Amino acid sequence: MNDRGFRTGVISAAILVLTLSSEMHASWGIEREELGQVLKIMPPNGPAEEYGNVVMRRSSKKSGMPPVVFPHWSHRSRYACRVCHAEMEFAMRSGGSGITREKYLAGKFCGACHNGTIAFDVKDGQSRQCYRCHIIDMTALSNRFRNFAAGLPATSFGNRIDWGAALAEGLIAPQKTLSGGTSLIKAPETLQKPLDLGTSAPRSSVSFSHREHLAEMDCSICHPDIFNIKKKGTRLFSMEINVYGQFCGVCHMRVAFPMNDCRRCHRGMGNVSSGF
Repeated sequence: MNDRGFRTGVISAAILVLTLSSEMHASWGIEREELGQVLKIMPPNGPAEEYGNVVMRRSSKKSGMPPVVFPHWSHRSRYACRVCHAEMEFAMRSGGSGITREKYLAGKFCGACHNGTIAFDVKDGQSRQCYRCHIIDMTALSNRFRNFAAGLPATSFGNRIDWGAALAEGLIAPQKTLSGGTSLIKAPETLQKPLDLGTSAPRSSVSFSHREHLAEMDCSICHPDIFNIKKKGTRLFSMEINVYGQFCGVCHMRVAFPMNDCRRCHRGMGNVSSGF
């Protein structure tokens, strides 16, 4: 697909999302401006250390503080996705959690770990460390990322860490539960092998592995809110709508490997090495 065709498809998809919002979680999608920011930082367009960082401005701006920068890479190396998104109930969509200072000081959300015992404290006092989260200068965080990534399997996309390989090779060992448990849901026998999902477009077929996702997640993270659990129950699924942050794009345009890493799902395709 050439650049003009891709842009036309994306614009058409945006109109479709707005028109059919009653049938989808349109609020999970990326606004055009936000998509532009994602594409700007997505390698090779931008620095790998910024991909996957979530910048939270709403509450910070009201309180006169710099925005909170949440580095997924730092937390992902310590905890499986399910710890925050299932056990601690962080929403998968932007602004969906309702995080407030009062709540995390009471031990919810960030406060479940940032209590001075598991991780640095977020309470007021002489030792308060506001600017560990409300970051003004990204230099120190970027340097930490580069040192961390140097010892892990590399890829050409996202933050250029092959997280699946790092997990399989035992280079990272994230906790599966907040209490330190190691077991997760095991995929039933019928889902042990990757599913061949086919495709309605002239691309190679889509391969999806439940087993790889369940290594870090729970079924409830995707089903039923992102994907209808009924066979063929997910409607309006397309590559363009995924790029706008729906379906697979909820993770694979913000944190997990991005959608220009075509071959990770379309095994018979070449990759779009120049980005979108």
